[in-house]
Amino acid sequence: MNRSIFASLAAVAALAPVSLAHAQSHSHAGVSAQEHAAVQAPANGVVTAPADNAMLAAAPTAFSATFPHAVTLTSLRLTGAAGQPVDVVVSSEAPPATTVTAPLPTLAPGSYSAAWAAKGADGHQMNGVVRFMVH
Repeated sequence: MNRSIFASLAAVAALAPVSLAHAQSHSHAGVSAQEHAAVQAPANGVVTAPADNAMLAAAPTAFSATFPHAVTLTSLRLTGAAGQPVDVVVSSEAPPATTVTAPLPTLAPGSYSAAWAAKGADGHQMNGVVRFMVH
């Protein structure tokens, strides 16, 4: 039994340098905080700025979402950490586009969530929530 434990530990120790090298090869050197905040792994094909879980040095001036097909942003509800709503105006006149944008008011430092909804030309509804922090 002790030999199997030592064999397992040796295997883990042998993989540690590979894992460390892989992690170091994916550094964010040369990427600004705003660029990093706009990058996310799109699980549903939607990329937002700010990205989900972004830590921002400066408050964003707009929210944008890029979709794989043209949509119209139908609502954006921004909420602060204490649950207080932040007024955001979404244009009901905007034509469908693959990237939709809504201007944001001046945001104080703190945590926010942005619940968005969009509608495709075929009537398909999409929605999501993005959380971010302004330092």
